[in-house]
Amino acid sequence: MRIELVGGLGIGKSTLCHALDKIGFNSIYENLSTNPFLADCFKDPANFRFPSQMWFALSKFHEIKKFERNDRINVLDQSVLNVRAYTNMLFRNEDADALHIINQCFDYLEGKLGKPDLLINLKCSPQEQLRRIRGRNRDHEKSVALDYIADLQQEMNILINQAKADGYAVLDIDTEKVYFPDNVLYAEQLAQQIADMFKLDLTCVLEQGRPYQYGLAVAAE
Repeated sequence: MRIELVGGLGIGKSTLCHALDKIGFNSIYENLSTNPFLADCFKDPANFRFPSQMWFALSKFHEIKKFERNDRINVLDQSVLNVRAYTNMLFRNEDADALHIINQCFDYLEGKLGKPDLLINLKCSPQEQLRRIRGRNRDHEKSVALDYIADLQQEMNILINQAKADGYAVLDIDTEKVYFPDNVLYAEQLAQQIADMFKLDLTCVLEQGRPYQYGLAVAAE
């Protein structure tokens, strides 16, 4: 089973992934440092955005094929849908031919991988996202502005709404209402909700011997 986390910068994807990892999920993390084009893309997007986004498309296929486990629920901290949203923003008004080529690549790879079983759509306001981004102080995010965050969120909303219309299973969570860091209790309840959705036995997923405690509300729509 494959779950993919959807959401923009500072929304809580990696944090939730870590919490799920602690209770026995197989978490698969994107490693931005391995993209050889990313730094140049920020400096010179006209010349480097195409190879950078092609790298993201191909590396997503590599992540899933290399690290996915058949005996665990797999969760990606960066959904394929996220990469599509960034691609649309970068190319729609700049290079329609490049956008078509990259989307063809995505379509081919998704045909090989299959659809994710569940998209978890993490949401919070652009203002809160910007506050979190400034707090983590990453070099490549220092130039990120509120308008960019809002535009990216709008792009993701379009894609997530299309996914819902196409029959994808989607669970929405408001990350301003849930505190993720080290919140194993919340992760356990979320795991139970996922198990109920798909009629799974949690004993094959959660860490053996862990005392299950529930009580936090899952903020889903």
